[in-house]
Amino acid sequence: MHHVTKVHFGPNLSEVRTKVDSKRPILRYLVDRREGFQNTHPKELLHSDFSCFHSPFSLPDIGEAVSLLLTYAKSNRKILLYGDRDSDGVSSTCLLAFFLKSHPEFQSANLEVMVSSESDPYGLCKEAVSKIKKAKPDLLVTLDFGSSQADEIDELTSLGIQVIVLDHHEVPVRIPKNCALINPRRTDSEYPEKKICTAALSFKLVTAILFHESSEWNQLYSKTILVEDGSKEVHYFQNGIKLKNETTRKLDLSNTTVYPYPEDFSTNIPLDDERKLFFYQCKKIPQFFEQLEEETDLAGIGTITDMMPLVGENRHFVKLALESLTKLYISDKKRKGLKELLKELKLNPNGITTKDLGWSIGPVVNAAGRMGKTEEAVSLLLSESESDAKVRAKLLLSINEERKERTKRNMDRVERYFARKPERTGKEVVYCYEPDMEPGVSGIVATRMVDTYKKPAIFVAPDNGDARGSIRSYGPENVLQLLETLSHHFLHFGGHPEAGGFSITIDQLPKFESELYEKAKLWLDEDSASNKVHQIETDFTVLPEEMGDKLLKEWKDLEPFGQGNPDIKLGIKNAKAMHLTPLSGGKHVRFHIVGSGSLKFMIWNKGEEFQNFMSKHGSFDLVGSLEENFYQGRKTLQFIVEWFGISETAGS
Repeated sequence: MHHVTKVHFGPNLSEVRTKVDSKRPILRYLVDRREGFQNTHPKELLHSDFSCFHSPFSLPDIGEAVSLLLTYAKSNRKILLYGDRDSDGVSSTCLLAFFLKSHPEFQSANLEVMVSSESDPYGLCKEAVSKIKKAKPDLLVTLDFGSSQADEIDELTSLGIQVIVLDHHEVPVRIPKNCALINPRRTDSEYPEKKICTAALSFKLVTAILFHESSEWNQLYSKTILVEDGSKEVHYFQNGIKLKNETTRKLDLSNTTVYPYPEDFSTNIPLDDERKLFFYQCKKIPQFFEQLEEETDLAGIGTITDMMPLVGENRHFVKLALESLTKLYISDKKRKGLKELLKELKLNPNGITTKDLGWSIGPVVNAAGRMGKTEEAVSLLLSESESDAKVRAKLLLSINEERKERTKRNMDRVERYFARKPERTGKEVVYCYEPDMEPGVSGIVATRMVDTYKKPAIFVAPDNGDARGSIRSYGPENVLQLLETLSHHFLHFGGHPEAGGFSITIDQLPKFESELYEKAKLWLDEDSASNKVHQIETDFTVLPEEMGDKLLKEWKDLEPFGQGNPDIKLGIKNAKAMHLTPLSGGKHVRFHIVGSGSLKFMIWNKGEEFQNFMSKHGSFDLVGSLEENFYQGRKTLQFIVEWFGISETAGS
């Protein structure tokens, strides 16, 4: 940790308070520095409600998907929901399944739910296609995969199976035919947000179904606009979307009721015309938002665990999810399974946090898929009785404990592997495979290898006669580009720019590794990220005595923190540690620093390194963040250390 030497310390708090002209200078300074907030109205930054959401009807093919689901559900034809095994796949599948199972209009629907498991290759692999054929659905809905699998979808549609794809991954040039593909990344998508997860798309689909079944469906509204030359233009809206001129020209306005745009309708947040009108229409629908409120929880979990940028709609999804989950904890609502999971995790009943989604709920849901037991997560989330939910929540936590133990065993083997072969850590990419590695946790292990070696990392483990690997980026480099250059070795591959995965035959691994280093060098030379000096930038430089609950409240309104909206990073210069307490046999360490009062400082997984460092240095620099910690019914404030050391640029 202390080998990172380039630290850019941000301004002192007193300097910001003096120079920034605002009633809340700290918050104003942070907002101005965050690209994702630059076009956000201050009121929308501070508040979240359903008015912040865009109409779902600008998503491609969503109208067709709604019609298909309604038709097949009401005619009792078989609907198969088939989701991916990760948290977003499980969340999106369960969100849609729970709605279809519990809404009065669809309770008689002939519904089956399937999810892939860790032993399956990604997406519509041959195993998945075989399972689907065996299930014989009339309508198939794939969730969190399918955009890039036109051939497989063509095969299924040729058998008479109607297909809806709900997905947010990259869309290739050839998209599936005879298929409703709801994906905001489509080039013809007019949806304002591109980076939303599949669980959020499930929420959008549910919203669209409810709206479609209301009296507001297809109602026409008009708004007269005064333009610069003094003339007037009439804009028409339908289902929360401003209609294009060519669409308006086709309307027979003489036989259509046109309602006036609700000019006098006010909202808490200043909105664009489309969002304001859609919110107005939704408010006219009885129990519309009450039905949607509970659907936000899984949309928020998927958003956090799939590392979506927490700006725009994603931020609102998470904020509303936290409110919904907190209500769920203390009330008797439909989501029995999720409620029991919150209780088993012993989360704070007075307020579920973003950290709870990302570090407690999400990993437990993910663990089921990693351990080849995805169906257990689905069974819990779809539980309809409290007694069943209690049993399943305990089972899911035990699966997560198995996952932790497997990760620990693999990490021990990784450490021994590189101790025997230290020259491998000098390569452009750190790579690890041995026959005794255990499957299911390759992504977690690859991430820890990145943290340890400060380089892109690949971890491979045997899996059902073949091998499966995960790659994680270190900086801004796109790992999919590297996998593409090596794709001739793979059975399957895919993922995101920051994280990818692949399956490969065991006998192909030596050739893959041999070519990997050559390709990685070219890849990183082109990216040039590997040639940059690793630098940490802090938002502020603080004095030990300035830290506490009062300071944390100054940026509380920026929450939720995560991808695209990172937690506030604080720098402390010339700190002096005291009352050092090793934890877990020295793996972690807790301490105080002079001047910070009772505030606890925590270092995870680098306890021995810190103690060795402290034996040589009397004072040091720190970078980290303040956070609230809930444990055994008590909430305390602590400082989580990201970096410690002697900075070369400590005075900058």
